[in-house]
Amino acid sequence: MQILADRLALWFLRLNGFMTIANFIVHPEGPREDGAYPQRTDVDVLGVRFPFRTENRLRPMPDHDWFTSEQRRVMVVLSEVTVGGCKVNGPWTNPELQNMEKVLFAGGFRPAVEVDAIAAALYTHGIWEDAKEDSMVIRIVCFGGRHNSAVGRQFPRVPQLIWSQHVLPFVYQRFTDYHLEKRMHNQWEADARDLFMAANVARAGTGIDEFVQAVQVVDRL
Repeated sequence: MQILADRLALWFLRLNGFMTIANFIVHPEGPREDGAYPQRTDVDVLGVRFPFRTENRLRPMPDHDWFTSEQRRVMVVLSEVTVGGCKVNGPWTNPELQNMEKVLFAGGFRPAVEVDAIAAALYTHGIWEDAKEDSMVIRIVCFGGRHNSAVGRQFPRVPQLIWSQHVLPFVYQRFTDYHLEKRMHNQWEADARDLFMAANVARAGTGIDEFVQAVQVVDRL
């Protein structure tokens, strides 16, 4: 099967307890000189996860280590999604564009008086953490086909989640370990149902490697 990269990122976050918004658009705050109002940029997937999340109280589903390490704070993720090497695009690294500020204001995660400081931390480090242990962390997360050492050097605290190493193995394990719980999913979109079917086929075959090889992550269908 083929699945769009941003859709796979969205489903990975949803399976890890995030409430998600796809293509969170940053709109202009005024016209250009020609009177047009062009879109500035967008967050591929914006997600919010609450720290006390538990799915299946009888047999709790373990989420990915990247997220369960946060035990006390609400986590907001701004996802950068690509098929190739992980990257952090210019709109999120150039303070002059003020796109980060626009996202923070539109999301309303923190009071307006804190936005400039939060944006500065995200531009510089890719993460902002509230000093209060039970408050909030806002971070950039990269999804891609391979690790990018340049991103790792510039943003060592930005997770790089690789399709074949992190995302697809997690999806397979969730759908396999909790096959009975997840099989009633008529309300899911078609791509998620296809993922579940591919995991089911691989479960009856050679397992996780078969699943990872069977799912092709693409930027367009």
